Amino acid sequence: MKIKIFAACSAAMMMLAGCGNTIGQNKDMVVDPKPKTTEAVPTIDEDSAESEKPEESTESAADDKKKDDKKTSKATTTKAPETTTKAVTTTAEPEMGTYEYFNGCILANSGTSQVRAMEEYYYNSENGRYLADCVDVYADSVGSGVNTYLMMIPTSQEFYIPDDLRGSYPDQKECADEVYSMMTSGKSVPINSTLEDHKGEYLYSRSDYHWQPLAAYYASKVFAEKAGVYFSALDTYEKVEREGYLGAFYSVNGIYPLEDAPDTFTYYKPANLDSLNVLFHDTYFGEGVQSSLFFEDNDISASYTVFVGTDDTILEVDTDVDNDRVLVIFKDSYGNALVPFLTSSFSKIYLCDNRFFNINSVDFAKEVGATDVLFALGAASSSSYDKISLIESNMNQ
Repeated sequence: MKIKIFAACSAAMMMLAGCGNTIGQNKDMVVDPKPKTTEAVPTIDEDSAESEKPEESTESAADDKKKDDKKTSKATTTKAPETTTKAVTTTAEPEMGTYEYFNGCILANSGTSQVRAMEEYYYNSENGRYLADCVDVYADSVGSGVNTYLMMIPTSQEFYIPDDLRGSYPDQKECADEVYSMMTSGKSVPINSTLEDHKGEYLYSRSDYHWQPLAAYYASKVFAEKAGVYFSALDTYEKVEREGYLGAFYSVNGIYPLEDAPDTFTYYKPANLDSLNVLFHDTYFGEGVQSSLFFEDNDISASYTVFVGTDDTILEVDTDVDNDRVLVIFKDSYGNALVPFLTSSFSKIYLCDNRFFNINSVDFAKEVGATDVLFALGAASSSSYDKISLIESNMNQ
């Protein structure tokens, strides 16, 4: 087995929080300097985005009540018979100069229906090499009989950043392509070009850093084609819309200009939903508890948790597909949105969060009979040393 990471004794492996590794020191360096006008305010930490609340505001009590009503009210969920996608005006690219830095994020088109918040993205080649090596070592460890893939999921900044800011940040496609080119055992699932082709559609929430399920559909299709499995067309799904969604950019970062143009969160329920058997296991893969794939009673403000519901679990989904293909997904929260679109492609799916996994990840894949393993990571995770180190540490539980 080719060893590219474990040059030091395995007893020296890092804890889940990541305080060092066997390759080098923690270096979340950037390719391009941070724009000088950026406020030095922390951006979203995905681990706590669903639970944190915005800081106290100095606005009037009436304004506070208005915000509270918008965050806590449960807008009526509507089911639309139409399942085709169409371009929407709220995804138009910001015009030059129509942006500001607001609480550590980029805010474009403030005061219009196209207002959009975006995270700042940074990358360095050392972390890219570390990610490629981690995926390669995992692929070598599970063996050539298991297909091991990496999908790096871009943020909305890649597609909707104002043109006059574009040169201030690394190109996410180029960064992903560099990582993919470094891998020798792992297989790449490049999705940037596909999402670029569809960026006129509602691919990303404007008030939240996650992608919309429609973007996950296109990404899942790319993966299914790469894996050589059947993939159901979008018009076989039931489309469900939730109006009035204000995500983490609003609730965590306190970017209140977003409140006058909330998102519509749209998700899709597979035709074989009633045939699925869904179990939730603890992070030690203990005995499973019967559950469901969708949590439709969740508040509008927590719309991204409609599918899967939580991250701190190991999800097991038995489908009605008879192809003996078993998929294990190691992911951050972006990966949750992939599962509904793969229930017609694999006979069994396991969803595991790198941050909440307390057993050896290689042994786990072998135990469940995995034929395919997908590392699905959002851009913030795939460029962060600490988040990448979780892949390595989970191989040494």
